[in-house]
Amino acid sequence: MTSTILVLLLLAIPALSAGQTEARVVKPEIRVGDSWTYRSVNMLAPGTHEHETRVSFADAKAILVVATRKSDGKEFDSSWTPEWNTVTSHTGVIFRPHSGVFQFPLRRGDKYDVKYEALRSRVETTMSSATGAVTVVGWESVDVPAGKFRAIKVEVERMVQPSDGSRAYQLQGAFWYVPEVRRWVKFRFESPQITNSEELLAYKLNEN
Repeated sequence: MTSTILVLLLLAIPALSAGQTEARVVKPEIRVGDSWTYRSVNMLAPGTHEHETRVSFADAKAILVVATRKSDGKEFDSSWTPEWNTVTSHTGVIFRPHSGVFQFPLRRGDKYDVKYEALRSRVETTMSSATGAVTVVGWESVDVPAGKFRAIKVEVERMVQPSDGSRAYQLQGAFWYVPEVRRWVKFRFESPQITNSEELLAYKLNEN
C-alpha cells in the first residue's frame, strides 16, 4: 500500500509543476533580432496600419526597438524596460519613470499601482500625469491573425490629468501577453478621446 501511494505522489509531481509554470509568468529573455509584426488602429491616425517591431539592443537594463511602418518604410525608435514598460515611445513621449504595466512574475490575481508622468522629448516639459492600477486577470484563449494563443490578460485602468488644466479622463484597456511570444499578441485601450488597438500578424524570435 505504501509503495502504491508513493508511486501516485511521484506521478502527481509533474502535473503540479506544469500547473505552477502556467500560473507564474516570468520576465521574458529578449534577444537582439526578435521581431513582431502588428496591425494597429488609432483614432488619431485614421485607417489600419502595419508595422514591424524589431529589437536592436537588449540587456539587463533596457530594450531598444526600431519600428518600421510597412506602408512607407519609415522607422521609429523607442526604448523600454526589460519588462516591456515604455520609457520613450515611438512618438518621442517620455514616460517617467516608465509606463508601469508589467511587473513580472505575473500571477493571476496580482494587483499593483501605476503612476507616471508623460513628458515631451528634448524640452522634457510635462504633458500629463497618470495614476491607476493593473490587475492580472488570468488566462484566456485569444485569436489573432498570427494564430490562436493562450494568453494571460493584464487589465489597466488609469486616470490621466493633462498639464494644460483640461479635464482629467479615464483610460482603460488590456494586454494579452503570451510567454512563448515574449510579448503581447493583442492590446486595446479606450478613453473618451481615443481608441488604440494592436494585434499580432507574425513574429520571429532569435533562439541563439
